[in-house]
Amino acid sequence: MSERRGSIMKGIRKDSHTDRLRGSTMDIEMHDDDTHPVKRGSSVWKSGFKGKLANTYRLGPKQKFLPHLIQKKGEELMNQAFGELAYDHDNCRDVADKVAADILAFCKEQVFDRYRYVVRVVVGDKKGQTVKIASRTLWDDEKDNFLTLNFENRHLFAVGMVFAIYFE
Repeated sequence: MSERRGSIMKGIRKDSHTDRLRGSTMDIEMHDDDTHPVKRGSSVWKSGFKGKLANTYRLGPKQKFLPHLIQKKGEELMNQAFGELAYDHDNCRDVADKVAADILAFCKEQVFDRYRYVVRVVVGDKKGQTVKIASRTLWDDEKDNFLTLNFENRHLFAVGMVFAIYFE
């Protein structure tokens, strides 16, 4: 009968093993000056961070994005900005940029944490034409959402799109 091979850990004391592990952890020194890296072991660390962060292990939002909370304010902003404005390419581009920035600022003020927003406003001259606006993206049906805002007067049309994408 063959003899059994012994354990690799047989000659190592438990306390020396834990001391070795305890000594291998890295300490990060914090300095007031962000420009001097602090060298520990084989890594170089920047010392600008002055706090502790822990992983939350949260895979979903605390409050899911609800488009109807943004809808009313978005329509109000578009009505105020475009009103009875006649179509002029340069002027409408500036107004559309301002409306998009205002809608984005309003979205960021809401209670939807960990969402990133994409806001786009398209303005066109109203001449009886048909317009189709489409967008494509990778989408998570459970967490991501969108909102479409429409405005129309006798001179122009405007379509606002708000995409709320959950960022884990």
